[in-house]
Amino acid sequence: MWQKDLAIELNETDVAQRGEIIERYQRLTGKNASTLYAIARKFDFVSGRKTRADKGLLKSGITEDQIMYVAGIVYKTGRENKGGIMPVEAALEIAFDAGIIERGQISPDRMTTLIRERQLDKEQMKAPTPHTEMRSLHPNYCHLADVSVCIQYYLKNGKMGFMDEREFYKNKPHNFAKIKQKLLRYVLTDHFSGLFYLKYFVADGETRENLWDFLKEAWRPKSDSRLPFQGVPFFMLMDAGCAQTSKAMKNFFKGLNITIPKGKPHNPRRQGSVETTHNIIEKWFETKLRICPAQNVEELNEWAMDFMIWFHAMREHTRHGMTRLESWQLIKTEQLRIMPNDEILNIIFVEPEVECQVRNYRFNFQGEEFNVKHLPEMHHKAKVMVALNPYRWQEEQLVTVVWRNTPYEVCAIKKLDATLGGFSVNSAIIGESYKAQPETVTQQSIKQIDEMAYGTREPKKGAIPFEGTPVFGNQAEKVGNVFTLPKRGTPIEITRNAGPVRIPIMELFKRLRDAGAVITPALNKELRAEFGETIETKRAEEVITAITLGNDWTSSTAGTNPERHLRAV
Repeated sequence: MWQKDLAIELNETDVAQRGEIIERYQRLTGKNASTLYAIARKFDFVSGRKTRADKGLLKSGITEDQIMYVAGIVYKTGRENKGGIMPVEAALEIAFDAGIIERGQISPDRMTTLIRERQLDKEQMKAPTPHTEMRSLHPNYCHLADVSVCIQYYLKNGKMGFMDEREFYKNKPHNFAKIKQKLLRYVLTDHFSGLFYLKYFVADGETRENLWDFLKEAWRPKSDSRLPFQGVPFFMLMDAGCAQTSKAMKNFFKGLNITIPKGKPHNPRRQGSVETTHNIIEKWFETKLRICPAQNVEELNEWAMDFMIWFHAMREHTRHGMTRLESWQLIKTEQLRIMPNDEILNIIFVEPEVECQVRNYRFNFQGEEFNVKHLPEMHHKAKVMVALNPYRWQEEQLVTVVWRNTPYEVCAIKKLDATLGGFSVNSAIIGESYKAQPETVTQQSIKQIDEMAYGTREPKKGAIPFEGTPVFGNQAEKVGNVFTLPKRGTPIEITRNAGPVRIPIMELFKRLRDAGAVITPALNKELRAEFGETIETKRAEEVITAITLGNDWTSSTAGTNPERHLRAV
């Protein structure tokens, strides 16, 4: 390689003889001397000359910070879309006045050149930043939705008209105000295949109702089988409009298990795919409305369906080289999530998650019963969040249960026919099987406590818990030496009853039974006849003593008469 040979020869030759080598290679290659030296330096040629002390410094004495300051003035005073519009001369004048640069130190033309060399001029500043291309894994992986205004609109007389760009633009907003009902173009694009769905609405502006109707129609099977596009995506990219961010729409997306990734503001590339679709529709479809205007929105949507069938089947996509229809039909069964019916959608639209209370490991939801005994640490009266699974509810009655921040899929308990009693299919049959419920955390803890208290999980009857544990007799020792002062009290006077104390006759009977005597009906009658409803306490003690000893209780002194209407025990 001659370039490497040139570098070696120049390195091995004295400085005085390098000119001869360069002349020889000039004749061989036709290149000038400066070019040959530059080539040699790329192949490790070192001239050996000292570096200039002022290398990198500008003759004008302008520093990089001063150049950056002027470029910054132009950039920061620019407009969002057009970029910097301030002349460099005006920015330089600001730098002079602020004392950043000495007046006369540099000319505007020279400063413009320095800014351009550093790629800080307005053309470079407003150039799009490098971006990372994003890809989808399969059809229906990610959909993009957007709304725009069609070039047609409704006039006051009910007929269709066109927006003249000479009359309807930003400098004449009063003309837009004259249009009470605009013709809005709703577009949904599949990011993988590029296939799109289009529908027009007549409305004052974007509404969640129109968006909801549009998405339901886009994701459901079409009446014309030539457009098989259907199914709910896993991800969704949309502008942060009021209709899309409403609570109802958030519930709608959450209920369908659609993730909406967060994006940076003012990032049109995020919606690039659907913006391209808008351009396609304007060029290939709406331009024809100049020749043949639609009479009403129904007719316009019929033509839009006709256009989509043709475009998706006939036009190849520039990225994958297939038609959009061919690309979308690569979708697999597990990737196609069928849109549920309106009844289920209304449920998830209003309330996507419901709190349910667990009783005996079960809870009720939408008229069905669910068993959650298999969930870890589940207990009685636990509260779980339940969300209907829109894709598997109709066939499997499957729901998503969130328990302790973890989602679980749970199917409804299958019931036997009414003629078989309507019991759960898995119920234990009496006399044939027994299915114990799993122990709760509380039950498990109680068994551990039993083992700790008795030394076994099955203690004997009457066993003393924690037997041998010192409980009494050692508490006063904890007090220590406590010094107390004696307190003088006030004596109380007791008033005694002058008469004898009496007790009810029923109390006498009770005391007799407690003493072991058997009261016969005859004895009961005699005692009541003798004493009435009350008896003196002293006399009662005498009667109890006589009866228990088998003596005659009627005499004032105890006698012996065991045959008298009583039976001693």
